[in-house]
Amino acid sequence: MHVTVTTADITGEPIENAALVGEEMDRWLRDTEGFEGFLLLAAEGKAVGLAFWASREVAERHNHARSQFRERMLSIAGVRIEDVEGYEVVYSRLDGGLGT
Repeated sequence: MHVTVTTADITGEPIENAALVGEEMDRWLRDTEGFEGFLLLAAEGKAVGLAFWASREVAERHNHARSQFRERMLSIAGVRIEDVEGYEVVYSRLDGGLGT
């Protein structure tokens, strides 16, 4: 599994807005081939989005469309992307699942 991690500066924006952006990102990505899920973490002034993909190849295949959508969504929300990086999941354990 591959994860694309996007960090954004959300200074001046209420954390509640991050949930709306997360829901929209998930809704848009949900039907994309190889998309496995989305997790958004937020703290005062910073948000970190994790998009989970079946493989690095799948993530890269959809990179252009994802980048355009991500830039458009975050600019509408009034936040600035700081960094986008890819990681391989080498270990995971989640009990009881996650969700809001």
